[in-house]
This record gives sequence, structure tokens and C-alpha cells, in this order.
Amino acid sequence: MFLLSELLRKKKGTIVIGHVNHAARGIESDKDQELVENIAGRHHLDIAIHKEKGRNIDRIPRGMKRVGEGTDFPPGFEENARKVRHEFLGRLARKVGAEKVAMAHTADDQVETILMRFFEGAGIAGLKGIPRETEGGIVRPILDVWKGDIVAHLKRHKMPYRVDKSNLDTRFERNWVRHVLIPLLEKRYGKGVKKRIFTLGERFREIDVYLDLEAGRWVRRNVKPINKFPPERARRAFSIKRASLAGLPAVLRIRILQKIGFDRLGLAPNERLLASMDKVVRSGKPSARLKIGKGWGLVNRYEEARFVPSIGNERSKKEPESRLRHGEGPDMELEPGSLTGPGKYVVPFQGTFGPVTIVWEERGNVAPSRAKRFPATGDSMVLDVNSIHLPLAVRPLRPGDRIRPYGLDSEKKVKEILIDRKVPREERWGRPVVCDANGKILWIPGVVRSALAPVRAETKKTVHLRRVRKSSADAPGKTEPSPRSRK
Repeated sequence: MFLLSELLRKKKGTIVIGHVNHAARGIESDKDQELVENIAGRHHLDIAIHKEKGRNIDRIPRGMKRVGEGTDFPPGFEENARKVRHEFLGRLARKVGAEKVAMAHTADDQVETILMRFFEGAGIAGLKGIPRETEGGIVRPILDVWKGDIVAHLKRHKMPYRVDKSNLDTRFERNWVRHVLIPLLEKRYGKGVKKRIFTLGERFREIDVYLDLEAGRWVRRNVKPINKFPPERARRAFSIKRASLAGLPAVLRIRILQKIGFDRLGLAPNERLLASMDKVVRSGKPSARLKIGKGWGLVNRYEEARFVPSIGNERSKKEPESRLRHGEGPDMELEPGSLTGPGKYVVPFQGTFGPVTIVWEERGNVAPSRAKRFPATGDSMVLDVNSIHLPLAVRPLRPGDRIRPYGLDSEKKVKEILIDRKVPREERWGRPVVCDANGKILWIPGVVRSALAPVRAETKKTVHLRRVRKSSADAPGKTEPSPRSRK
């Protein structure tokens, strides 16, 4: 009644009244509806009524509490009634083309909400209380007005109003806060305690706005797309620098992760999940991973934290060897893994590392010092043609593989080399490797070459192997030009 009088006094726009009769108090609910209809008729206002099938409020079990999001309890009467009201008012607003839906929450409602959320363990976003404006055009014009002042105004101007007696029932949590807890707080801390709680909510609102702005700026500056995935995944996967996030205050880190969840992943992470995400990014191991829901995973890659789809569904480590296509002209099928001589070999690897193209070129003598300049982490290498056992083969790298790196006298586990080179776990196994006829690994493109078939001063003929890369999926180093291009 007070809200309606204020809107009529300001005379801004056309007013339509929406009223829901929950029929929970029998004749009392009908009298509420009658009063609203009389007021609408007196002021010549359009009105829409929605009447529920009766559910006697006295039959609600004792001990019923307000049901918040994330609980396992079924919604109670209050929550159902609120849902019905909001849905009805939303439909009505769309039907009449209303720009705003004005609701009569007061400063007392705000204090009660802040206290209830405090006991539920809410964070800053919850402790700011009821928003003044929310999605769907809902506004709360009298959120700063105290209920005592409202009642005094109605009585002073002899304006009719009714009291919903169910608001006195302390079986409902809000009513218990209103009629039991707040009077105890006022008795202990004075009448001004409600205003102090209200002001606290306003400070939390200001902090929340600031955090949201800062989190938005950080996300825009620091979230980078990942182009190391197949096309169907590259449009979604992205990464952040772990050190950049870890250096921020905890409250801002949590808000950033929350914003990433809302805006980038399409999910609403709860406090527990946010804490787990923060821990993984800030102090997790270099290859730590966490499933975060809706097909998304958080995966550490040394200095980076990556948000990638379909975590846990990576290609099997026991991927079968690929068949190769050979030749510059029409492709010719060969035995799986065979590289028999000069030419271009297209390897239809699956997933991140494929397809792979390797070019075999034969050259004359290459100075050993020049051959050494081909970086171990590059896309090309030179071998002594008389020291290799043919045919060569290309197959996926597997756990348990070993290699004798260039410059060492003994073999070493490939896994140790990958860890030393900080190759992410998802990019370790399944990448192409070149082996000789005895199965010895000669070269892992983009990672390391072996000590087998080195170019020496007496070498007369060399084989130049070059990987033609279409993407930078596993290229930490710069590709070296071929000997021909250097000339």
C-alpha cells in the first residue's frame, strides 16, 4: 500500500497492479485480494489477479526453514510462494509491456536477509543483501525505508492496509529472525543495531561492485585462448598465468575464478569448488588437474593453468600406429610406419599431433658443427645415412619408451626428458617419434634427438628429416631452416 501510494504520488508512467492470492489463510487471503481490488478501482488502475489452489499454512510442518540454493532439502511454502509470485509478475510484465516490476522490500527485509545469509555462510556477494535492481526489470524503490516509518505514514494519512498474520509465525526462518533474533540484538546492542547491519550491507555492496570491476579487468587482460587443440576445441579452451593469479588477494582470486565460471564456462561454482580451483592454480603440482563440471577441467601446465573441455577423455595412450602416405604426387599406401627413402610422408595421427608431415631429403656432406646447430627442440635433424638402419618408422610415443639423447653415453627414460623439458602431461604421449629398423628412437620432433647416427667429419652423405608443421601444438622452440634453404 505504501509503495503504491509513492508511485501514484510521483506520477511516473502507467501503473498496473499484480496480486497473487496464495489462498493459504482462507478468508483472510480473500480479504487481502478484496482490499487490493478496491484500491485499484478507486484509482482507476488495471489489475491482474492470480489465485492459487488453497494450501492451509497451519499444515506446514514445524521446524520448516527457508530453503537456500545448494541445500538438499525440498523447497518449503515460502520458497514455492515466492517462485509463484515472481513467475506471475514476470508474465504480467511481458503481457502489458511493462519496463519495471516494482516490489515493496524494505530496509527491515534487507537486515533480515543479511543476517540469514550470514548464518548460511554467504560471501561478500551474499552479504550485500537484496539488490535494488535485478534481471527482468525488478526494482525495489523503498528498500531504504524502515517498516516502522511506513506503518506510521499509513496511519497518519489514514490509508488502509492489512497485516499478513503468517508473518508472525516463527516456524519460518525469516519470521524467527524478525521476531526473536533482532529483538535480542536490540536488547543487547541498542536500537541502532539494525541500522548498523544495514550500513554493513551497503559497504559489502560497494566492495562487491569494486571486486567485480577489478575481476573483469583482470580476465580481459590475462585470459588467453589456446590454439594447441583440434579446431573443434580451440574455440573454447583458454589459459591464465598461475603466478599472475597467485599474487592477488584471496578475495579477488575467488571472484576472478567465479567470473570465469559464469562468463566463460557456463557454470556457477560453489564456495567449495572455488576454493579447490584456487588451490590447484596457486599451489598445485605442475600437472595437477581438477574436474569442474559441465565437461570442463582445470589443468596445470607448469606456469599456466588451462581451462579445457572434456578432461579425462584424452586419446588413449595405447593409440595404434598410423599408416603413412608417401610421395609428392598421388599418395601411395605403405606398410604402417615405413619411411623408405626421400620424399614427403603424411602421417594421419589423431587429435592434437596430427596430421604429421615429415620430409626426407638426402644431402652431401654437412659439417658436424653445422649439424649441431639444428636444435634438439626444433623441427629438423641431420643423420649420417651410412649409420642408420633402414627402413625408418614413425609411430606414437608411448609410456616406457627410452632414448639415448645426443651427448649422453646411456639411455634415459623419455618420461624424465619430457618432465625436464616441461612438456605438459596431455602433450607427452601419442606425439610422433622416428625410429630405426631396430626400434631405436632417433628423434622426437619438438623435444630431443638421439645420439645415434651422428654427423662426423668423415660423413660423406646425410639424411635431412624435417617436420612440416601446420600448427604450434607442441613447438616450444623455433623451427630451423633446412640445409638447402640456408644455402
